Amino acid sequence: MKPFIFLLILASASCAAVGQQLYPNSVASNDLDFIMADDPGACWSIAAKGGGRTEMYDPRRDMLFVDGALHFDVSFPDQLLRINVHPDVGDPRQRAVEAAASVSRLPTQMRTELRYVNILDGDGAAWEEALGGFFTLYDELMERRLAEHDLDETVFHETAHVALDPLLANKPEWRSNQRADNNFITSYAAKNPNKEDIAESALFAWTLTHHPGRLPADVEAGVRSVIPNRLDYLRNVLESYTPPSCPA
Repeated sequence: MKPFIFLLILASASCAAVGQQLYPNSVASNDLDFIMADDPGACWSIAAKGGGRTEMYDPRRDMLFVDGALHFDVSFPDQLLRINVHPDVGDPRQRAVEAAASVSRLPTQMRTELRYVNILDGDGAAWEEALGGFFTLYDELMERRLAEHDLDETVFHETAHVALDPLLANKPEWRSNQRADNNFITSYAAKNPNKEDIAESALFAWTLTHHPGRLPADVEAGVRSVIPNRLDYLRNVLESYTPPSCPA
């Protein structure tokens, strides 16, 4: 009788685990290093390009334009990217350099979908506009993400919205795999399945594909258990994406 009870308890525990998300969100709710500061990045250089009145929407103030914004051009071998920084940011060039370094560590096919990056003063949650090809960071958010070693992951997440959402979100294959998994990698993805699922899942898929063994073994096993179909789908997409490099 005791073995049966033990097996029943074990089965119940396994069923409880199924359907649970691994984390509240992919970036700020864990200590995982998906991308590291010493990972290779694409070659780049940065130059100040003056500034002036610039379209940098600020949802906190419902303001579309910023007067006196500073402009920085980031040159990659295959791309010119503009970084716009609010004039009230304490060290505009340093923030532009930090953002550019994180962008340089994106896979090439994602990076080249970006047109520009905005950095606003103060604090707020990062956001993007896929149609415009940009994302927005905040001064204090960047400071916090850098201290927590999460800026690269934040940049990857926002860029995934720009580069991967338009490519995958409306494909029947993505929707069918989502239904087949019947679960989500994070609570954030579960609450926003049509908006956040791809960006949340892609960070795990990219790391498992191009940095196998970087995440703890139990985390890798959890990803395979929770979103097996979407993981395979995203890995098929991302395995052909070029990891960044800067030949000496």
